[in-house]
Amino acid sequence: MILWGVAMVRNEADIVEAFVRHNMTILDGLLVIDHGSADATLDILNALCRERMRLVVMRNETVGYLQQAVMTQAVRHAFASTRADFVFPLDADEFLKATSRAELERALAALPPATHGLLRWPTYVPDLRNPAADILASLRGARRAASEPNGMTKAIVARSFAGAADEVLSSGNHWIQGHPDAKLRGMRRHGLVTDRVAALAHVPIRSVDQFIAKVAIKKLGRLAARIDWKPDAASQVAYEQIRSGAPVDVDALTLAAFNWSVAKGAWRSLDEIAIVDDPFLAPISLRYTPPAAAEALPLVLSAVEKLARRLASARPPQAQAGPAR
Repeated sequence: MILWGVAMVRNEADIVEAFVRHNMTILDGLLVIDHGSADATLDILNALCRERMRLVVMRNETVGYLQQAVMTQAVRHAFASTRADFVFPLDADEFLKATSRAELERALAALPPATHGLLRWPTYVPDLRNPAADILASLRGARRAASEPNGMTKAIVARSFAGAADEVLSSGNHWIQGHPDAKLRGMRRHGLVTDRVAALAHVPIRSVDQFIAKVAIKKLGRLAARIDWKPDAASQVAYEQIRSGAPVDVDALTLAAFNWSVAKGAWRSLDEIAIVDDPFLAPISLRYTPPAAAEALPLVLSAVEKLARRLASARPPQAQAGPAR
């Protein structure tokens, strides 16, 4: 069985090397699309390519956040250019966690024909109050809730997708659904891979600066693409807090992380959440990762500049005003 992953990343220099090295301990190859990073993400990816691992790096300079369309196309490209039996759509903060490659293959082989897989998507939270010395220590010390009420999942795409022109990835890569113009537009047939075999560890919050940049830039991209978040989405709640000028402290971030997939009105307090140690990171080492994450402001300004340039290019030049009289 051949397993590939595809990912769309932006400004993930703090974690992208760990993401690649860890997931390549399970996958046979990885296609990563850099979405206009303004930090060292692309340099790190190119350095990893020079190590001759099965890593393909592409670039996408679209201003808007068109993840659904880009990832659907990337999955199709992976099937067309490799002999992959399954493709895992991933984000840079997601780490495959499997009992073994053999167990994962057996679970996928047991799925009926033309059936896509689903993986549980537990959120892991580093100790934000006492930051670790580096990203590996932070990831190794991250913990998760013993249970997550929403039970969100992420898709594993079966090869039948390559011949199904009416199928697309959902927003966020959570499942496969019919294209908006398809006769059958709903969720396609899926089978759950039990978390005894595999899951997809999710580490969305790693520092205050990283989170502010992530939320602000993604919000700008979604507005440009006219695909905004739902009002009660975790990222929208966080964006409104950032925009209001309210302080973003580590306790608030920790609470948001442990309630990541839960609507704001159903959040549990930290006292109500049983937290467990359940390590996921492979025994990897890093060569190219900077010692600290980039500050938020330069990354956000870079995104704003791209939006301003696109707006300016879409309008005819304005006549300059004459001298004041």
